[in-house]
Amino acid sequence: MLAHAKFAYVDTWVGMDTWQALLNSAFTCHRQGRLDEAEVLYRRVLNRVPEQPHALEFLGSILVDNGAREEAESLFLRLLAVDSNNPLALHNLGRLKQRGGNHKEAVALLQSASEAKPDFAPIFNDLAVSLSRLAQHEAALAALDRALLLDGTYSVAHDNRGLVLYDCQRFLESAQAHLAALTHLPLDAPREQRISVLLHLSSAAFEADELPSAELACRSALDLDANHEKALDQLASVLFRLRRDDEALAVLNQLARAEGLVKRAEPKNAAAAVLILGGVGAGHVPTRYLFDPATFATLGLTLVSPDQPDAPLGTVAYEALAQVDIVFNALGEAERQGGQFEAVNSLIARLGKPVLNLPERVIHTGREHAVELFGAIPGLVVPQVSKLNRAELAELSAVSKPILVRPVGTHGGEGLTLIKTVSEIADYLQRTPHAHFILTDFYDFKGASDCYRKYRFIFVDRQPFPYHLAIGEDWLVHYWRAEMARSDWKKQEEADFLLDWRAVFGPKASATIEAVARHMDLDYAGMDCSLLRDGEVLFFEANACMLVHLDDDEHEFPYKHRTVPNIQAAMTRMIRKRVAVSMS
Repeated sequence: MLAHAKFAYVDTWVGMDTWQALLNSAFTCHRQGRLDEAEVLYRRVLNRVPEQPHALEFLGSILVDNGAREEAESLFLRLLAVDSNNPLALHNLGRLKQRGGNHKEAVALLQSASEAKPDFAPIFNDLAVSLSRLAQHEAALAALDRALLLDGTYSVAHDNRGLVLYDCQRFLESAQAHLAALTHLPLDAPREQRISVLLHLSSAAFEADELPSAELACRSALDLDANHEKALDQLASVLFRLRRDDEALAVLNQLARAEGLVKRAEPKNAAAAVLILGGVGAGHVPTRYLFDPATFATLGLTLVSPDQPDAPLGTVAYEALAQVDIVFNALGEAERQGGQFEAVNSLIARLGKPVLNLPERVIHTGREHAVELFGAIPGLVVPQVSKLNRAELAELSAVSKPILVRPVGTHGGEGLTLIKTVSEIADYLQRTPHAHFILTDFYDFKGASDCYRKYRFIFVDRQPFPYHLAIGEDWLVHYWRAEMARSDWKKQEEADFLLDWRAVFGPKASATIEAVARHMDLDYAGMDCSLLRDGEVLFFEANACMLVHLDDDEHEFPYKHRTVPNIQAAMTRMIRKRVAVSMS
């Protein structure tokens, strides 16, 4: 759609000189989608007339879509030297900056393009994408509204609007926007684009608690691709929320069989082959960033449920596993292991390879074991934890102090509520269908600037590495809620923490963090905590399922790109060491 829309910039060309005839032929090829031929013709024009504006425009646009960013950028800069207000050049330079992660420069260029060409919807759509990356959500929505005012059938803009609304936690509106995107998708839209919109719709409906709609969207995606991994995974999440656990497990077993043994990285001269071992029904360690794809060959395997006739390997032959050098046990959640610990232990013993995160150590990291595991560490405040079923929670007769209640096995704030009075329990149970709950004593950890801080550490080989700091105005503080990108002072405070966390925590609290890492005794894990005004560390949770990634914009978060790679580097050192020891 965008490729054809570019010709809105061009007036009908007249003239039959040799280079003009070439340009006319190039336009014809471009309109007909014969881009290779058009590229050759545009180059021939520029060989004769180096600054011909239309040839610069449209050759540059072809190169943008082909990924030849540097040459495309040089062409657009040449064009701007001739025509400083050329909208296509400004638009495409903005797209190039956007793809390179420089969203501030992208916004400036795209705003200039929108002023030069205020009737072209794709400019406003692309502007919204960069604004949203900078957490300027209201401005992004305004840009998308402008795009849709210009073209109400612009499916991509409807879809992007849904994504921004999702980030604003306006989930029902997000679902409605994705539904509009689906309605306006062209009949010949690629299958993957249609599946993508359906899964966006499902995610928004899931968060809006419109579960039948979420399920229908997933199943519609699966009608297009029966083994689509994200669709199956999302459908399982919906079915679990609907308390249709048997159906959810059946879907996950289907996914495990469809995936089989997944080769995630195959570098030449790999230092070792790592088997990432999971299991249906279990909570898994997010591993996307942990293993250097240039150093290690990585294979992923999800064991089917123990009650299945083809358990545990499903469609995978044992011989395909025998050549791995080390196993990473990705079962990271003690409360949700799907009965898979026994199967993992059995397979580990059969393989006879070194293992990272032994299951018998993971199982002691559940929330209810926190006081037992960490309570004696000096300087660490570990709230009391209890586990109740639904009836026991309903029968509580008194709440002497504020408590946090969450369903067992949930993360990211799902179902987490602060309870201050007994009357609030009934309301909570009415809207929360789960059967088992964890109760935790609440400590008010409001600090400087009347904000709440949650620090995340990652432990690799029992050594702490700072990962991020979320600063929010509410006690339910998560990184995605804190909108760190919108506040320079928050980013500076996070940078100080990541660059020298011991200076921020001081000697006493630093020793506390190091002691937690040793007491966990896992090869990979993490901890969320806060630093109280008296210098003690308030424990939130510690487990192996802590997420690590480096998806943040390098221009917005340069300090993360200096410090977060230390985590992957530590993983690399640990794996090399364990493999070397096993082979000696």
